[in-house]
Amino acid sequence: MDLADDALMSQMYAVLVAVRCFERPHVVPAPEAAAVADLRHIDPGESTHLWGMWEEGTLAGVLTAWLPLHDNVDTVWTQVDIHPDHRRRGHGTRAIAALVDFARENTRSRVVAEAHYPADRADDHPYRVFAERNGFRLGQTQIIRRLMLPVADDLLAEIAQEARAAYQGRYRVEAFGEVPRDLWPSLCACMNRLGSDAPTGEIDWEPESLTPERYEGFLDLDRQTGRVRLTAVAIDEDSGEVVAYSELALPPGNSRADQWGTLVLTEHRGHRLGQAVKVANLLALQANHPDRVDVITGNAHDNPWMVSINERLGFLPLELCPAFYRTLDTP
Repeated sequence: MDLADDALMSQMYAVLVAVRCFERPHVVPAPEAAAVADLRHIDPGESTHLWGMWEEGTLAGVLTAWLPLHDNVDTVWTQVDIHPDHRRRGHGTRAIAALVDFARENTRSRVVAEAHYPADRADDHPYRVFAERNGFRLGQTQIIRRLMLPVADDLLAEIAQEARAAYQGRYRVEAFGEVPRDLWPSLCACMNRLGSDAPTGEIDWEPESLTPERYEGFLDLDRQTGRVRLTAVAIDEDSGEVVAYSELALPPGNSRADQWGTLVLTEHRGHRLGQAVKVANLLALQANHPDRVDVITGNAHDNPWMVSINERLGFLPLELCPAFYRTLDTP
C-alpha cells in the first residue's frame, strides 16, 4: 500500500477503526490525520510496511509490519486487521503466509503480534485460536487497565509522600511537558531498557537503540499531530542522569490519556521511584489537562510491582492484551 496515497490511507484508517472498535466499546480511536501521520513517520530505527487485502474492489483487511533496523533485528512486529464484515474468508491466513515470506526475505526469524480480548475468553477467543492455528505461541499476557479521573488529591499526596520518604536525598523527581535536552541521552538510555528489564514472559528482547536524534523526531511528530506527551523522570542526584521515567500520551481530539512506558533501571530499584514518577505524571495531567477523563495502561501479569502501584491508584482491569510469537527457519 502506498503510504503517500491519501485516498488509500483513508480506506486503511476505516478498516483499522472497524477492527479496533469491534466488540470493544471502550476504544477511542485516534483521529485519522494523527493515525496516518504515525504510519508515515520516517524513523531511522524502524521501517513500516503495509499491504492491503481486497475483496471485489473493497479493502477487506490491512497487514502492517514493522522492522527494527538497529536492535532486535531477528524480529518482525506485525498487526493483521481484517474488517469484521470480511472475516472467515481466508484473508487472515493469506496475510500470515505473505508475512512469513516477507520475514524470511528480510532474514527475520521471529514474528510477534498482539491482540485484545476479554479476560473470560482467554483460552478460546477466536484471535487466540487463529494465532495458534497459524503456528504462533502465547508469549506473554498484559492486563489492560483503566483509571477514571480525577484521582483524589489526598490519595495522590499520600502516595507521593510515601515515595518521597524512600528516595529523598538520593533522587529528585520532576515532570515535564517537554524534557530538557540535557536529559535526553540518559532518558533514551533508560527507555532502551524497557523491553529488556521489564518482565516479558517467553519473548526475550535486546535493549533498544533510541537515540536523542530519533527521540527528537518523535517529539516533532507529536507537534505535527497535536499529541501531548507528559514525561516524569527520577534523576540520580550524584550523576545527574535519568534512572526512571513514566510517559503519558494525550492523543488529539479525545479525552483519554494513554500510559506509555514506565521503568526504573534495575540498579536503582527499591526506592519507590516507579510510584513517584507515575504519581508526578498524574498530578501534572490533572493540573494542566483537566479535560482528560481516563487513563489506559497495560501491565504484564507477572509484574506485581507495577500492578500493585496501579491498583493502589485505582486502575481496574478492562481486557487482556496477549503477545503471540512464531519462530521461523530463515535461508
